[in-house]
Amino acid sequence: MIEVVVEKLIYGGKGLARHDGLALFVAGVLPGEKVNVEIKKKRKGFAETELINVINPSPDRITPPCRGEEECTGSSWSYISYPAQLKFKEEILLETLRKIGEIEPGDVFPIIPSPDTEHYRLRVQFNVRYKDSMPMIGFFREGTHQLVEIKNGFLLHPLINRTLDGIRKIADKLPPLKEIHMNVSPEGEILVLFFVNLESPPVLEPVFETLREEISEIAGIICYAGRKKYEVLGKNFLVLKLNDLTFQSTEGNFFQVNWEQNKNMIISILQLAELKGNEMVFDLYSGIGNFSLPLAKKAERVIGIESGYSAVEDARKNVESNGIKNIEFICDDVRKGLKGLIEKKEKGNLIVLDPPRAGATKKIIDRVIALSPEKILYVSCNPTTLARDLGWLREGGYQLNRLQPIDMFPHTYHIEAIAEMVRE
Repeated sequence: MIEVVVEKLIYGGKGLARHDGLALFVAGVLPGEKVNVEIKKKRKGFAETELINVINPSPDRITPPCRGEEECTGSSWSYISYPAQLKFKEEILLETLRKIGEIEPGDVFPIIPSPDTEHYRLRVQFNVRYKDSMPMIGFFREGTHQLVEIKNGFLLHPLINRTLDGIRKIADKLPPLKEIHMNVSPEGEILVLFFVNLESPPVLEPVFETLREEISEIAGIICYAGRKKYEVLGKNFLVLKLNDLTFQSTEGNFFQVNWEQNKNMIISILQLAELKGNEMVFDLYSGIGNFSLPLAKKAERVIGIESGYSAVEDARKNVESNGIKNIEFICDDVRKGLKGLIEKKEKGNLIVLDPPRAGATKKIIDRVIALSPEKILYVSCNPTTLARDLGWLREGGYQLNRLQPIDMFPHTYHIEAIAEMVRE
């Protein structure tokens, strides 16, 4: 056991300390705290440690608003006061941009806090393991395959917690499960996706009927056996309302887990876009049209590119149901879709880029640069890949003008941000 002082928090949520020239990473700490740790894994130049106790706690340390792993798993920063979480996320975001991308924004707007800091998650994927023939439903403990059963999850929408309780009550009627996914609409309906350890479909009507008696908000159950979808009981989509727009999301198609913050993010996108009504906008990784539809109400024309066929089907239905005429969706890999735009000599004033956590590839960034938009709005949930990609854009003649951090995931280390890159 060794005594150290924590220097700072880093992306990933852990604290950084040093001892005898070795960088030590430790979870559950705050900057300035004196702590005792035990080294668990030593690597070249750094070590992973376990927190033994806090000698001098930070004034930002609080008693977590959740109790034990059953409620707290997934909320890695529940011991940090919310104002301090926001401050640390801003600092981590800026440090990552400087260190990896060697990039400095012209203006940094204050991070937008989440209207809801508890029970905001509308989407979740549970793992299932069996003990004495009974299903254990929860999340893996970080860095392991040890399953922690979740009950009254602190970050999960109350309807997810209620549905989980209802599923446990009928454990004897369930087929052998690998995973359970749940998606909740802001209006209060839930879809349940069962992934079963069978190659042939189980009989799920009794499960559906019994669950509906317990939880009337269940809109549908979808069952996957092997790699094939076998059964849909009820309906297989949710309806999501966003101000004056209505979106359909089928089964597992992506939508933001924090819907109130999604509204704030769209407001920020529109403010940074500064559209006058005569622009062509390209929306990359456009999904079900979360950004495309609001942008289309301000621009002359929007083209969305999305590789998921089901998401594009939803997006096209969303355009039709909302009476919007100036959007086209291309169902293709973003890299190939961009190549098609370049070959057609399409010219965009604005590109909105919202890639997955792994970021965009160099080829995609090169093709974005080749389209030569006046402005690029890069939406990111990972500061490290954001920094890398903004570095590539800077090499292509763009500079980081404004940066808007958004707290999409309270009580976790995850950081959302919108970076405005403008052509030099």
